[in-house]
Amino acid sequence: MMNEVSQKMPLLEKISYGAGNMGICLSTTVITTFAMFFYTNVIGINILQVGTILLFGGIVDAISNAFMGVIVDHTKSRWGKCRPYLIFGAIPMAAACFFVFHVPDASASTKYIYALITYIIYTLASAAVLIPQNVLMAAITDDQDDRLATNMFGSLGTNFGQLIPSLMTLGLVAFLGNGSDYKGFNYVILIFGVIGAALTMMAGFNTRERMNMSAIGQQKISAKDTLRSFKNGPWLLVTLITLFIIAQVVVKASTTVYYTTNVLGNPGVSSALLSILSIIGVPITLIIPIIAKKIGKHKLVLMGAAMGIIGNMGLLFTKGSIPGVIACTAFAAAGSAFITGIVFVMCAETVDYGEWKTGIRVQGFLMAFIGFAVKVANSIVQLLISGILNSGGFNGQAKIQTASAVNAIEFCYVWLPIIFFAAVIILNYFYKLDKIYPQVITDLETRRAAL
Repeated sequence: MMNEVSQKMPLLEKISYGAGNMGICLSTTVITTFAMFFYTNVIGINILQVGTILLFGGIVDAISNAFMGVIVDHTKSRWGKCRPYLIFGAIPMAAACFFVFHVPDASASTKYIYALITYIIYTLASAAVLIPQNVLMAAITDDQDDRLATNMFGSLGTNFGQLIPSLMTLGLVAFLGNGSDYKGFNYVILIFGVIGAALTMMAGFNTRERMNMSAIGQQKISAKDTLRSFKNGPWLLVTLITLFIIAQVVVKASTTVYYTTNVLGNPGVSSALLSILSIIGVPITLIIPIIAKKIGKHKLVLMGAAMGIIGNMGLLFTKGSIPGVIACTAFAAAGSAFITGIVFVMCAETVDYGEWKTGIRVQGFLMAFIGFAVKVANSIVQLLISGILNSGGFNGQAKIQTASAVNAIEFCYVWLPIIFFAAVIILNYFYKLDKIYPQVITDLETRRAAL
């Protein structure tokens, strides 16, 4: 059993893991980035109704994330605990993504109800694939070098999976729609959905769950064990850090088109700003393993959050200069990339810590609950954005927004991320797992060898 766990990962497996991240991100990024814009500006749904769609969908998504984690923990199959959902769930998820952008031409109430139902179905289908993919990081290996390398490929996959839709979606919508944004979005989500499903299935077929081959991975996990797993301080801190760092990414993605159109007066720069995080993320991802080994994950997160605050503050002084805006956005994006590029390694390490403390490896639920917390927070953030924009008098059908609406957009795009980065700094101050993690792994290896 231990030989299976200690085996090094081949390059193909690491690439395949990254392909899974990329496949999921191709279609989900289109929805995360453009769903609000599509609903308000293309379909004509009221901004507050859109807020409720994203809120209810996010709540269902969050709950399904937690349940999916429990399901993964209790799954037994010849493919393992995670891989069957990647193999058999990829196509249903692609179909669900397509119907989000296939709203019928009907009455306002019918559009709203249809959009709400299809968005909820999308969240369920995506959870069935995304959670197993996230859990796979903890299940695939506990070797620190292999985990950092696998995370690097995963982050590269995430960055390219976000970059391609961010950079190409609006152009493809205009080209393929031939004057109809509605048709354009339909074609775009179909293309990205098909490619994404193929890449996700690649991850399912070509990876191995070494941790689940060991005796500890075959343990029966009771409801009591699941509840006990909450007594994990480092996990709680990482959950909250992940929550806030992803929340600022969602804020940027949701408000970029509004910001460039109404604050900068240059909608053509939208694709550039949306793609910066993914572009910057590629070189950042390549150097994260080196920096993390030298300064530790704790200091890496602190550095990234400080960069995020400085970059966003710079937007207040450079909004009259597009190059200045791009430079500040890139600096903030680099900070964000440092955190998102290491946080899932930290998440996996907190699973190891939980096993060290309790003797039970509850990986599915712990990894999934992080997703649960993030989805709940993001739903609240989406509703918060909708409320702020509505209070400012934003009207998606208006060609020119009022001054108060423009101020509301700028507050969402600049100040909300600053607040979230500040929260990351405060939480990161209390994260101490880096100091004891080598001893945690040493103790676990000794304990597993005795099983």
